[in-house]
Amino acid sequence: MLRSSRVTAAVVALAVLIVAPGTPTVAASRAREPIAAKPSLELDWKSCRDEGECAQLTVPLDYQHPDNGQTLKVALFRLRATDRKHRIGSLLMNPGGPGAPGAEFVRSIGSVLPDEIRKRFDVIGFDPRGSGGTHPVKCRDNLDDVFNLDYSPDTPDERVRLDAGLQQLAQSCEQRSGDVLPYVSSENTAHDMDRIRRAVGDKALTYVGYSYGTYIGTLYAKLFPKKVRALVFDGALDPNLSGVELALEQAVGFERSLDVFLAQCSRNNRCPFYNAGDSAGAFDRLIAQVDSQPLPGRNNRMLGGGEFDLAVAQALYVGDAGYTQLEQALAAAQRGDGDRMLRLADQYTGRRRDGTYDSSQPAFWAIGCLDGPVIGGPDAFEAAEARFRAAAPRMGVPLLNAGLICAYWPVPPEPSPAPVRIDGAPPILVIGTTHDPATPVQWAEGLAGEISSGVLLTAEGAQHTSFLLAGNTCVDGKVLKYLVDRTPPPNHTKCG
Repeated sequence: MLRSSRVTAAVVALAVLIVAPGTPTVAASRAREPIAAKPSLELDWKSCRDEGECAQLTVPLDYQHPDNGQTLKVALFRLRATDRKHRIGSLLMNPGGPGAPGAEFVRSIGSVLPDEIRKRFDVIGFDPRGSGGTHPVKCRDNLDDVFNLDYSPDTPDERVRLDAGLQQLAQSCEQRSGDVLPYVSSENTAHDMDRIRRAVGDKALTYVGYSYGTYIGTLYAKLFPKKVRALVFDGALDPNLSGVELALEQAVGFERSLDVFLAQCSRNNRCPFYNAGDSAGAFDRLIAQVDSQPLPGRNNRMLGGGEFDLAVAQALYVGDAGYTQLEQALAAAQRGDGDRMLRLADQYTGRRRDGTYDSSQPAFWAIGCLDGPVIGGPDAFEAAEARFRAAAPRMGVPLLNAGLICAYWPVPPEPSPAPVRIDGAPPILVIGTTHDPATPVQWAEGLAGEISSGVLLTAEGAQHTSFLLAGNTCVDGKVLKYLVDRTPPPNHTKCG
């Protein structure tokens, strides 16, 4: 269901996709590069969009057989350091997903980056393999019927339709992208990151990864501990948890966030979804209504249960800042207008106004299903539903079944990297946000403990991730000092 942690496709959390998923990537015009030529560390930077530069790096398709002649091109975007005399090196950034295009992410946040970062670093975004401008995974052009499915089936017919729809979707992905599906793993992306480091001439990597981006950063540190300069993992994933543990703990996180939202609305008679102080009851009645009879939106679209769940998750990602959107969208749906909820869902899925979708969702499925950890086949998902429903009555089952496509995925998952233990690296800063709905704070605590040099920074908040995104000057200042001076805050530092 959600996005970002997609270490399993059931673990969703869109790394805040600060870039709206429908935004075209910088390298969109070069979306399908041929798999050919030799790997190279040469980069030909050319001016593109705003003040940035674009390039492509040719990397091996398969790092287990790097010299077999098969390659792909990784799309890069760079904002050059403005103080060339005092430049430290490059800062690589990833917004999460998996499937979020990092090139467009860096382009879009350039104006909000602290001056010290803009002065001292070349800031580089890259599109991980399978996404954006890096040989994007393609499935169907129109995914409306996928998100119209009921991911919380309560009748045999609904379950049959869900299973059949996802099985057909997986087949379409294989038909259109079978050449790249076996090679979009996060471990391969971590190898790509090291080739980017070498290509830009850095002796060691400086990196900021959000949500799922912390996972590829973790794999990088495991593979190349001596090539680490400074790594920031914000909204961390714990790679040593099972697929069920990851999905269940995330479901509980979203459920708690939804409970907070409904309680706040019930206490505020100015909330559009106030419902005489019974926002929770009204929410449950509305879900049941949409489940039995989808609501109309613009352009002959209908809001069904799948889009309803995605819309709620999209709003909860940003904590308090998303509550206004959600309460207005729910109030409109209660009046019979599903359009606002559909627009929220579209932000999550990457649906464009013309009805097409960007590459983020297919990349999410492809990377998440290949990475694992696996939950099992269709029977395992169905058997887990009771546990998820008990732990998170509203959010649990839809979130679990968001990963059901992996039960039908045409490529078997990679072996799990767990247990992960990182030794031999300099200090690595791990950030957890206390009430993060998508990546619970205990995941950051777990990851920091699995890195011998791990430093845990805890931020107060209810949104997904904190650095640069939450207006937390305490977090921003400590991360900036660490990136520039390699001086981390004391372990277990807390920022209010």
